[in-house]
Amino acid sequence: MNRTSLCYLTISPCMRGQPSFCSFPSSTTGSNVCEKQLFPSTRTLVMEFESKIYPQIGGYGRYNRIITLFSWFPNFAVSLNLLSDVFFTLIPESYHCNPDLALLPPSSLLGNLSRQASLNLTTPWLKGSGFSHCELYKYPLNMSSYTENVPRDVVPCTRGWEYGKPAGLQNNLVTEWDLVCANYWKIPLQHICFMTGWTLGYILLGTMCDWLGRRCALLLSVVLSGLLGIMACLSNSPSAFPFLRLCQGSTLAGVFLSSYIARLEWCDPPHRLMVSMVSGFFAVFAELLLPGLAVLCRDWPVLQAVATLPLLLLLSYWCCASVFPESPRWLIATSQISQAKKCLQSFSARNGMCVSDELYPAETLLSGKNLNLTNISY
Repeated sequence: MNRTSLCYLTISPCMRGQPSFCSFPSSTTGSNVCEKQLFPSTRTLVMEFESKIYPQIGGYGRYNRIITLFSWFPNFAVSLNLLSDVFFTLIPESYHCNPDLALLPPSSLLGNLSRQASLNLTTPWLKGSGFSHCELYKYPLNMSSYTENVPRDVVPCTRGWEYGKPAGLQNNLVTEWDLVCANYWKIPLQHICFMTGWTLGYILLGTMCDWLGRRCALLLSVVLSGLLGIMACLSNSPSAFPFLRLCQGSTLAGVFLSSYIARLEWCDPPHRLMVSMVSGFFAVFAELLLPGLAVLCRDWPVLQAVATLPLLLLLSYWCCASVFPESPRWLIATSQISQAKKCLQSFSARNGMCVSDELYPAETLLSGKNLNLTNISY
């Protein structure tokens, strides 16, 4: 039989000590012919991946469990950044306008006033809600005497606001950029931008997961989200910050989606529910940790930097490919047979499985009808 008419496809446990890894024929022409002949059976390979190929490389073995563990860490990083938005835009319970001396009667008519008396003098009282958050009294000019019944106008705040102690952060976006009263609309805008970016990220980077692969999509999303997180830390504009959060939201969706898909493709069906549930615990842990981090950080740029740090740590996956390898299922689905074979060999070796070659006629693969991967019971 002609050498180029044979190609190596399946992997089965061998009976001896050392593994004999699969390889395509050394002839370049033969290899190209073989890969072209494999293409029609790609769909069959994908359909039979879990039932026939997956068990022969160790199933959900030790190595699969290790890389599944590393796929949970992106959930923690994404949740920190996703939920920190609550603390960035939390409005303090109490705040009111800073007094404007230009609007008040001469100090010679007032004398020394207590804090409560000063509020009564400068801030309108609203029935049912207390002192106004957004308005000040304006007194007539050239007053000769002061009485409580003197006619006065109501004007918007002119010198900023005085804030009470907020929950969590001592200084957040609201207190730094005065996102109250006439500027309150910028808070829901920031939330909308972030969630819009998250939704767009699912669409755009989800498609990229299928084009570039799970590993490449994760690394690209991690790099972009880390850079955008650093830029958000340095942002000093209430207009730039929502745009940066929109972009970061889209890349965070890519981090979450690529790790989620890879995690499921590394597992056999019986373990997928458990693996997904445990990944949710990492998100819950980040949610429980966040209030304590907010109290310790005090300032919103510091909290943003702390939330970005886990994303930067995920860049270590770039240097150590073994902790987040490419999905063999995706490689087979995209007809990258030689890379898929190398990936499966790596999985089987790390799971402690010996593998040997089996030969199949190329015409059988071309027909795609009699594809029969050997099942060995251990």
